[in-house]
Amino acid sequence: MPYIIGCDIGTTNVKSVAFNSVSGEILSSHSESYDMQHPHPDWSEQDPDEIFEAACKTITHVTDSIKDKDKLLGISFSAAMHGVLALDKKGKQLTALIIWADNRSSDIALKLRASRVGKKIYVNNGTPIHAMTPVCKLLWLKLHQPDIYAKTSRFVGIKEYIIYRLTGKFLVDYSIASATGMFNMRELTWDAYTLKKLGLRPEKLSEAVSPYHIEKAPAGNPAKLPEGTPLIMGASDGCLANLGSGAITAGSMAVTIGTSAAVRICSNRPYSDPSMQTFCYVLDEKTYIVGGPSNNGAVIFEWLMDSFFPKEEYDAVFEEASKIEAGSDGLLFYPYLLGERAPLWSSTVRGGFSGLDIRHTRAHFARAVMEGILLNLYSIGKILMEKQDINIIYANGGFARSPVWVQMLSDIFGKKVRLNETVETGAVGAAMMGLKALGINKDFSELKSFTTVGQEFDPKDTVHKVYETLSERFIRGAKIMMAHEV
Repeated sequence: MPYIIGCDIGTTNVKSVAFNSVSGEILSSHSESYDMQHPHPDWSEQDPDEIFEAACKTITHVTDSIKDKDKLLGISFSAAMHGVLALDKKGKQLTALIIWADNRSSDIALKLRASRVGKKIYVNNGTPIHAMTPVCKLLWLKLHQPDIYAKTSRFVGIKEYIIYRLTGKFLVDYSIASATGMFNMRELTWDAYTLKKLGLRPEKLSEAVSPYHIEKAPAGNPAKLPEGTPLIMGASDGCLANLGSGAITAGSMAVTIGTSAAVRICSNRPYSDPSMQTFCYVLDEKTYIVGGPSNNGAVIFEWLMDSFFPKEEYDAVFEEASKIEAGSDGLLFYPYLLGERAPLWSSTVRGGFSGLDIRHTRAHFARAVMEGILLNLYSIGKILMEKQDINIIYANGGFARSPVWVQMLSDIFGKKVRLNETVETGAVGAAMMGLKALGINKDFSELKSFTTVGQEFDPKDTVHKVYETLSERFIRGAKIMMAHEV
């Protein structure tokens, strides 16, 4: 049976998944992980060659595990956004891969965000001004490492680097490009105004192409693919998580919690928020994903586990937290341990607990942390629900494996939550986009078998009322923290 591979290049691992092209059944999957480096305070970097090798390993492992190797239709790519890697004329690295979590350009971002130039850049391109944004990363390089900035022949992201290593071409899909803060989301081209302000020639950026663009794998490629194998550009991991979960129509919302987190809805037109609280990224030429990302997803619960429950199993702590009433008996957690993107867009804001008293136990702390992460996402969701009526949430990411988390999500948002049978929605979305690019399917509606719904969770009205009140307190507290940030 013909199959297609979705290759999802994430922050902590690459996962390649082979899908039956008709039924959507997963035939094989393989993941390879890698580390993040922090050579200086606020710096977050990765080795792009390590990620490239991981991608090749996962692809090779999956293709080797399937008997009918000649039935491979192609490989479609999903990738994390906002990375910057400087390359010289020979394609050699001048910097490490500076990833989305890097905050070295915080001061630059703060000043740019408050300026008329920053507002114009946001309106044109749809990416909020923040240290995560490649615009700010490039301004930092230009200011602090001018020699490297001048020597750079290409500034690329991780997917571009992998495509370059596979094909020798510098290409970027509209979706990844739209997350750089330098790509005009209405004209679907590099934004002349932004590049002028950066003093950056478009020749130093990759050629922007459709997410449905196809290249052919050359002979002797590092992934050991047959010569001529179609390589579909695909899109960003956030946009493809919406597609892969089924949250691709009006009235649906995707909530993803992995290392970081995001809340997203679909739109048929570009949108910019007057307060610059939300992003607008391109999925394809007719589809936009509007939403807000959070720095503080499951990584915050990992911090709790490492700090206070080092020998415990996650499920045991979730079960302990589930026995505490909604609202954690007044204990409220602000999860801004890594600064925050949406809705605050501050790299310097920090979190904490409030309402602590002597009756609170470790179970209260566990539940408060879970609630704090979700209440922060709800504050983003409220902004989006002012734009569009939502009746269903599709939950994905690692947290979706826990019924306790998912029920809490349903109760806080007050909406029905659906799970997909796989949490690997980025790879699913990439595969779906690949089949459309190859002309095997004309529309995503023909690929419903890829987004098969699993368990559903309904909100408890009485619990939602508790959380609605708590949400108001949370939002007031977040504003106070912003007023006192240093």
